[in-house]
Amino acid sequence: MTMALCFNCGHTKFGAICPCPECSVASTGDMDLDIAFSDHRMSVATLGAFGEVVRAIRRVCEDDQLRFWSFIRFVSVNHPEVLGVNMPADQQAECDAVLARASPLPVTIEEAGVALLMREREQRDDSA
Repeated sequence: MTMALCFNCGHTKFGAICPCPECSVASTGDMDLDIAFSDHRMSVATLGAFGEVVRAIRRVCEDDQLRFWSFIRFVSVNHPEVLGVNMPADQQAECDAVLARASPLPVTIEEAGVALLMREREQRDDSA
């Protein structure tokens, strides 16, 4: 089973590239990004916490593109190990203003069980 974050509404949906049952928006078009925010990489609880960030941004920003990039900015600033992005300074400032209004709660990232098992397997294979 694959659970993933809907970048549009914050709902946790079934399938990284499937349409969200809440808002009908599908994939971002970037498979790596969609998979990065799925239970292939993060726990369902972490996806839920990121969903709260999306919803906080959504409450203060009606522009779809600005909402999306504000979320990406939040992740890149607070979790650069997950995602890094280079934005022009004016876009950063615009996203930072949205984030200041949204005041999203911090997110603690928990690794997905599948990712943990894969890493442990790789470690065993490397030591053999």
